[in-house]
Amino acid sequence: MENRKELLSEILKRVQRNYVRVVEIERLTKELGTSLSRNDQESAQLLVKMRQDEIEQANETKHEIQMLLQSVNGEEQEKLRCWLSGGTRYEADIFEAGKIVELSGQLTQVLNRTIEFDKAINLKLAGKDSYYQMTT
Repeated sequence: MENRKELLSEILKRVQRNYVRVVEIERLTKELGTSLSRNDQESAQLLVKMRQDEIEQANETKHEIQMLLQSVNGEEQEKLRCWLSGGTRYEADIFEAGKIVELSGQLTQVLNRTIEFDKAINLKLAGKDSYYQMTT
């Protein structure tokens, strides 16, 4: 990257893209729960596939962010990693940095809600054989 602002803009674009994907994953997870409660297996299978596609695209975007992080070293990389985790240890000194922190924090909240929805669905369907039951 030519300069810091350009790098932060590229990272911000990907964080925004990832946020949109995670919100979609949350929506699909909620719909999946609704379909399963109605015993609508056909819709549930379609929603699982759609959700998996979104997860794969989100993982691709996360990989792109990691590649961008590798283009910087030292304290700048440490700052970026902090901001990407929603942390405020380092001052967000330009607009893009502030938006990365803000969106990363929101992304974490959406992801945590989605995990809770998924956990509830999984525990309801699998009971004591649930992945979540085995890991707690």
